[in-house]
Amino acid sequence: MAACSGSSSVSDPIHIPTTAPTVVPTQQSEVASSTLLPPMGPITVEPLCDDPYIDGAPYVPTPGFPIHLVPKGAPGALEAYEMEPPVHDEVLEQFVLTLLGDDVDRFAVVIKNLDDGSGIMLDADRDFYAASLYKTWVMLEAFNQQDAELLDWQELYVVSEYYAAFGLNPGELEECDVVALRDALDRMMGRTDNVAANMLLERVGAGNINRTLRSLGLSVTGFVDEESLPTTARETALLLEAIYEGAAINEVASEQMLEVLGTEWIDDRIPALLPQGTQVAHKTGNWDDATHDAGIVFSESATYIIVVLTDFGYFDDGATLIAELSLAVHDYYNR
Repeated sequence: MAACSGSSSVSDPIHIPTTAPTVVPTQQSEVASSTLLPPMGPITVEPLCDDPYIDGAPYVPTPGFPIHLVPKGAPGALEAYEMEPPVHDEVLEQFVLTLLGDDVDRFAVVIKNLDDGSGIMLDADRDFYAASLYKTWVMLEAFNQQDAELLDWQELYVVSEYYAAFGLNPGELEECDVVALRDALDRMMGRTDNVAANMLLERVGAGNINRTLRSLGLSVTGFVDEESLPTTARETALLLEAIYEGAAINEVASEQMLEVLGTEWIDDRIPALLPQGTQVAHKTGNWDDATHDAGIVFSESATYIIVVLTDFGYFDDGATLIAELSLAVHDYYNR
């Protein structure tokens, strides 16, 4: 799937249902790049498309309200993952503090060398608005439900008028497009497609996502309401490490999630200044008080987690500072 290339990203508007329709048992503004690849995958159906279920909703919709995608059930809990804090690297810490300078209070940083366990944590338990980092939570739950046979990647859904209203950028899914659930996931993570994200969020369920995050070991991160999507640098790093170690659901799902994280095209932060060809599996997020990037860098001399959360707005220079920090960390490990 295509995605925004070389641009800043702002988190999306999302809707978190407070009540879900009864299911009949059955077997935020985004700043887009000016350069987009043509949309891939969806086909168009005509004329009007108000029902996202191609075969009809599996419940009786409430008159006057949009038909929502809903989960089929709740998967079992994941095995808890415990991330060991990095062994403190004082030299790296001083290096990072010097680079951040007067802006240090605007950052939370976790860096962990996955080869030897060394690294640093700066303000790692400070709450931040997650912005589009929430899409990694949706991805986790989608793979969890697919593994539990509650979700089929080949399910087809129509983009109704309700879901199309979440679109913010050229190239996102549009009203009456038809999309398979796996294609929606790839668009959500690669293109950071807001329409796909909201469809998949409601298909797996915010409540299910929260339960899965808690079972994995994330106690702060999750969906509270439409205005509150808290996360911390420590918990974001825990999720990334669990995926890297094959401990998020299982080894197969973890490997596939790592591959999906490697598809994001927004490359103005962690990957921006790294040597050409450096593999980065990451997810960005932006809002008016959030500019983030979190990922795993596979460099020549070290594989390491780097999570950088900031309170810079999407029109500030936060992306540049994250890119400079990323390069400095890369050069430190590859000196």
